Amino acid sequence: MAPDLQSMLQPLLLNLVGWLRFWFLPRFLSAAVIIFIAHLLSRWFDGMWHKWLRPVLVSSRDRSASQSVWRQIRILSLPRTLTRVVLFLIAGWMIAERFGVPREIVLWGLTIFVAATLWCIRHLLSDLVAGYSLVLDDALAEGDQISSPLGEGVVERISWFAVYLRNNDGVQIVIPHRAMRGNVIKVRRRTSDVKATQQAPSKV
Repeated sequence: MAPDLQSMLQPLLLNLVGWLRFWFLPRFLSAAVIIFIAHLLSRWFDGMWHKWLRPVLVSSRDRSASQSVWRQIRILSLPRTLTRVVLFLIAGWMIAERFGVPREIVLWGLTIFVAATLWCIRHLLSDLVAGYSLVLDDALAEGDQISSPLGEGVVERISWFAVYLRNNDGVQIVIPHRAMRGNVIKVRRRTSDVKATQQAPSKV
């Protein structure tokens, strides 16, 4: 009984070892190389985005150092994230082809996934684009006093999709970016402590 079992298992083990050695491992190593190249390209694009967007990274003179750094990080993070998504989607496509998945299935799968995702988050995308344009224009920052038809108060926080205000009564008001972009806003900027300390000696 044991020799019969051994004779049955030996071809299976040999086939498994051959499959791992000649089919799976070469494709796995090539997939690792593709992912590594995509990672290197994403790091290269990170530096290039900083170079390409350098003219718009300069904040207004009445912004503090922390506000300027926050704005630079927010401006750079979106194109860097989109670049990484595109690069790793392409890498995933190439890896799927390496493992024998038909190109038509990959193409249609990606198309349906992207279209369904964009349709489901279309309102969030509107807020995202409107909020990014507000950051590019340097229109708002934390600590600013704003007045609009949607509400007025001090800007507590600016997320990717909304502005959080706190009015004089302590009530928090959340306004989506697309609503902020479509209305007239009066902004009273907070005088930064850094600027005040730099200007004080000149008055003596």
